[in-house]
Amino acid sequence: MKPDKAGARIVICEDERIVALDIKAFLLRNNHEVIGIYATAEELLMDAKSLSPDLVLMDIHLQGKMDGIEAADILLKRWSIPVILLTAYADGPTIERANLTHPFAYILKPYDERELKTAISIGLYRASMERRLRRSEERYRGLFEEGLASTMLVDTDGSILESNRAFGRFSGGASSIQDFLYNSEDVGALLSVMASGEVLAPREVRIRTTDSQESWALLSAAPIELPDGASAYQCQAVDVTERKTLMEQLIHAQKLSALGRFAGGVAHDFNNVLTAIMGYARLLRSDFETEGRSPDELDGIEQAAKRAAGISRQLLMFSRRDELRPKVFKLSDMVKDNVRMLKRILGDDVSIVTRPFEGDDSVLADRTRIEQALVNLVSNAKDAMPEGGRIIVLSGVMHVGSEMPGIMESVPAGSWAFLEVIDHGTGIDPDHQSRIFDPFYTTKAPDQGTGLGLSTVMGIVRQARGRMTMSSGKNEGTTMRLLFPLALEPEKGETHDAPLIGGSSVASEPFGPGKKRRVLLVEKDDSVRAIVEVLLDRSGFSVTSASQPGEALLLVEHESSVPDILVGDNTMRLLSGLELTGRLRLSYKDLPALLLRGQEEAGSHESTGKPPPEKIAYLDKPFFGEDLIAAILALLD
Repeated sequence: MKPDKAGARIVICEDERIVALDIKAFLLRNNHEVIGIYATAEELLMDAKSLSPDLVLMDIHLQGKMDGIEAADILLKRWSIPVILLTAYADGPTIERANLTHPFAYILKPYDERELKTAISIGLYRASMERRLRRSEERYRGLFEEGLASTMLVDTDGSILESNRAFGRFSGGASSIQDFLYNSEDVGALLSVMASGEVLAPREVRIRTTDSQESWALLSAAPIELPDGASAYQCQAVDVTERKTLMEQLIHAQKLSALGRFAGGVAHDFNNVLTAIMGYARLLRSDFETEGRSPDELDGIEQAAKRAAGISRQLLMFSRRDELRPKVFKLSDMVKDNVRMLKRILGDDVSIVTRPFEGDDSVLADRTRIEQALVNLVSNAKDAMPEGGRIIVLSGVMHVGSEMPGIMESVPAGSWAFLEVIDHGTGIDPDHQSRIFDPFYTTKAPDQGTGLGLSTVMGIVRQARGRMTMSSGKNEGTTMRLLFPLALEPEKGETHDAPLIGGSSVASEPFGPGKKRRVLLVEKDDSVRAIVEVLLDRSGFSVTSASQPGEALLLVEHESSVPDILVGDNTMRLLSGLELTGRLRLSYKDLPALLLRGQEEAGSHESTGKPPPEKIAYLDKPFFGEDLIAAILALLD
């Protein structure tokens, strides 16, 4: 008889063959499928997993050493296979023992067909419900155990009753929230919420970890009622350590960017003031020489102005608004060329050992700036060895196989030329290491440092598309390594320096007569305009001055004579120096122009590799009077 599709797959375990066949005939008549008949429990258990029956009808007393009660217990616990026990014995001990195995029914022989049919129907339904319940429990248990968030069940006193794998990985298996949360304030807040029965909104908390690393999580908690009626809280902690670290880096970068803009603005105004100071100092020097007086008093003013100009340049380097003059050069050559200067910086108590690379360690960068970075690092190393010692300066090439950590930014894989400064001094305290590259941060006395040294180094390295790494320990010395992308060595005579007229690229010339040539001076800063007027007047130039481009255009319209040259501020409201030059050239063809610019404005043409327009030159502030006159004469002649 072919079983119906709705029938169950049933196994019979009965040692009396006639009884077993009678049960089989009954099952087939009721559209069930008999997938096996066994006389011993041992044989059934061997095939139970592969057969996976829906139900087992089992006699208690069987052939073999194992009886049906013991086998039923194994089938239920190991494979969740339901069992209906069939027996001729109804004594109390047998029934009590059978109940311990939680049988789905207990049928006495000789069985009544209607009773057996009912027991099978109820047993199959109960088994189906239990399977669905078991699958549901397994599914939600899996969601709990395999969840990405650390989930725990917490008693109202803070004890952790249950937790998932993510919690174990995150916390190392803490047994209470007191062991899990780092700050007592967070513990108190959670216990207070649990005592009041409220919900804890997501809260950023610090976590205790087994590796003592700083870890952070977003913690939330809500009340839950347990099956026994007890109250507890389900808490979830999402690891936000990486996000918090990135956010802190972003905030730090934004602060540095804002500070950089502020530093650039300060340096711009500072340069205008220095231009006036240096100009008046040179005028006084000229007067002193005419009167035969000693200019020794002026030397101090000029030296102080030069030092202030150096600080201004450091501010501009930090703000990354200073002019770049990159060229290809070897780091090893730079180290060799600067040994003598470095020895003078260090004095007698500290010795220096250089180990330049023998191969090609060429980089594309502003050599002057890399030299300044080297000087700053060597000076810091000297300060770290108050009792004297030895500093080692290395250059070389290294290959980074995979991305590795660096200061502020990681070091990508690739080939890098490096410059390394090693000292055996006091080292850097771990509490200070995260701040030593902050501008104006210093552990030195107020009169011993500005706190710009390492921040300037960082700015220089970033401008050269480089990276930095550091290794330091208390009383273990410090190793600073600057890494730059390798560059091809330039052809002989080739240079990447940008062409400039004025500034340091023009040789200083003594004040010469202007032969009454007419200069149109346009400068928005009153102090700079005043000193430039005096310098030009003393040099024999006829000066017409204005503070704004519009004022200058009105002046030239009413002037009968044509200006020989424009000396103007490079950055002005409404019109830039270049734009003003273009407007004036509509009336005065090929009018030469010398544009005065702050160092943070430099590089507008040089960065593109294009020379300035014809008969236009730049002079960087602050400048000496002879530089101004030399630049004007170079354009006029």
